[in-house]
Amino acid sequence: MSRIDNPDVIIVGAGMAGGAIAHVLTRAGAKVVCLEQGPVIGPLDHPHFGDDWEFSMRRDWAFTPNQRGLHYDFPVSTNGTFFPYLYNAVGGSTNHYSGFWHRLKPVDFRKGTEHGLEGTIDWPVSYEDLAPYYDQNDLDVGISGLPGDLAYPPRPHAERQPLPLHGEYYNLLASGLDKLGLHWWPADNAILTEDRGDRLACNSCGMCNIGCPRGSLGTATQAYIKPALAQGLDLRPLSRVTKITTNAQGAVDGVEYDDLRDGSGHRLEAPLVVVACNGIGTPRTLLLSDSPRHPHGLGNNEDQVGRHFMTHGYRLADMWFDQPTGHWKGPFGAGPYCQEWYDTDTSRGFVNGITITFGGAWGPAFSSLGGTTGRRPAVWGEGHRQEFEDRFDRHVFCAIQADDLPVETNRVTLDHDVLDSSGLPSAAVHYDLHPNTRALLEFGSDRLQEIATAAGAVGIDFQPMDDTFCQPGWHLMGTARMSTDPTQGVTDPWHRVWDTPGLVVCDGSSMVTGGAGNPTSTIGALALRCAEQLVASMGSRVEAAAP
Repeated sequence: MSRIDNPDVIIVGAGMAGGAIAHVLTRAGAKVVCLEQGPVIGPLDHPHFGDDWEFSMRRDWAFTPNQRGLHYDFPVSTNGTFFPYLYNAVGGSTNHYSGFWHRLKPVDFRKGTEHGLEGTIDWPVSYEDLAPYYDQNDLDVGISGLPGDLAYPPRPHAERQPLPLHGEYYNLLASGLDKLGLHWWPADNAILTEDRGDRLACNSCGMCNIGCPRGSLGTATQAYIKPALAQGLDLRPLSRVTKITTNAQGAVDGVEYDDLRDGSGHRLEAPLVVVACNGIGTPRTLLLSDSPRHPHGLGNNEDQVGRHFMTHGYRLADMWFDQPTGHWKGPFGAGPYCQEWYDTDTSRGFVNGITITFGGAWGPAFSSLGGTTGRRPAVWGEGHRQEFEDRFDRHVFCAIQADDLPVETNRVTLDHDVLDSSGLPSAAVHYDLHPNTRALLEFGSDRLQEIATAAGAVGIDFQPMDDTFCQPGWHLMGTARMSTDPTQGVTDPWHRVWDTPGLVVCDGSSMVTGGAGNPTSTIGALALRCAEQLVASMGSRVEAAAP
């Protein structure tokens, strides 16, 4: 990898969006430096090879940086109702995901027209605009699945085959869903079913959430960073951007960053900076980059940076059976899903919809510690073995996933009282579960109970939704959203920041609404579209179009 001292473009963040943009730009001949505050993750860095692999999920592979506490992480302060999930490394949180691969649906792009509640606006692009980029992203990442789901628009060029069915739980759930006459479908997954170059087909080892040492899981590293490196990308891991700098006219002229290996500070100049640090890291970086021309941070002249934070409303459950379910076999995220209640039906008393997902779980230690919902064995010592036998290989992971509303008071700001290892203010997330999201989760819980009964389950445990409920933030969206009006968002429809020439933002923070499905597919598609436009404008200053 050659070092570039005079790049055309600096990309901040090496996740799905940053990786896809780096790949497209380097293929077009641009000189690109990508700065990532986390390390490179190699095959042997994954915990699969240790006897204590299940407990690694509570240490270096914990979902939240607050639990990991690694020097290249940044802490995230919350108001106690939100649990941040993000992973700092080359490849971003795709190092740590199950590969569930939903798309948004056409209706998701026009929720402002549909109901317009709580700051909801229409996307400045449509599903049809994004569809070819969804298709390309699928090809680049390597998607398994069963074509033909009529709940989505046709995908005539989808080339995929489903992962082998695994675990009796799949048949149990399919039977229950069919008995109720509900539409369900095998999930698409970012997991290979055939070898591709040095990436091996999935061997069904099952622990996808602690990464994949075989390369079967479609991470940003496998899909985009590796080919970008072959095309000349200058990737600098363990490089924390401390500030995006601007000139006297307020236009971007480079970045300042710390080398976390030795603590040294550096400056790198470029006429174009792309920020792709996720829905928490991106607004934090913009807010840290204040200047005389941008006293409140970049992109924030209209006080929009960090606002409209969305995650997905989640309520998790364990469905229990009196027979083996095979929940520990095969790819973690390969289960069926039901989107029968995805669309708004105002007769229910709320808007938006849900996806109910079923999947595998982890191994014996996970079951001993209470499964998904934390219901630990009632006895230890005598009688414990029998109780363990009654619970291991007897449950199914269930998740109710609700389409959150983009509320302006749910936002990311800076916490000057909590600092990272560079002495920078941490991110602070204020998130309140909206009554509409809570209603969706309660509605979904009733539907899941019906499915459990139809499937022959002997019981179901739900994550409590009392005053102690803490929303798991697997998906971080909306905090630098696209818009056609700078008073309603941070960027124009091509991801160019309204008030800062030369600055582009593209990642989960760009999303206007979140739908009721996992966002990585949409983030990748947005990045490919953004990169194509950047290639078309190479050689000229990138500025947001006038509204």
